[in-house]
Amino acid sequence: MRKLLYIYIVLLLCGCHDSYFELGDSYIYESGRINKLMDKGTITILVPDQVLNYEFDDNYVIAYQKPDSAYYREYYINAFKENSDSTIRSQKMTDSLETLLKKMLSVPDCYWIIRKQDAKVFGPMSESDFNRMCKKLNVLIKMDKKYESRFLRTK
Repeated sequence: MRKLLYIYIVLLLCGCHDSYFELGDSYIYESGRINKLMDKGTITILVPDQVLNYEFDDNYVIAYQKPDSAYYREYYINAFKENSDSTIRSQKMTDSLETLLKKMLSVPDCYWIIRKQDAKVFGPMSESDFNRMCKKLNVLIKMDKKYESRFLRTK
């Protein structure tokens, strides 16, 4: 029942999108992001916009993303700066977003691994680092094609 309430809240907040998929254990793909539904209906973004493909199993979610610097600067950094206050916490969050953005843009094709057990996010990383991390973590799932958009697949 609680899970259905979370899904209902997300659908209300997001409208009716055809790009919403449950990934198990309160993880979702929604409008190009990988999110985790938290208590009280809040959402935590684990992999920001422009996720082009993903796969998942009971233990992991893997994702492929091709970030666009202009998009991220406009919609994440600038928007966050405009809507945050001048507290130390807000400044640390802005700095953290800028650090993540720089890291994402240093890798043209970003790969991510989310360990569902503890919501640990590994990434962004290059394809070679991703393959090494998959071996280290014993991630057995694979993505068919890195450029294939998941929600365009036939069911």
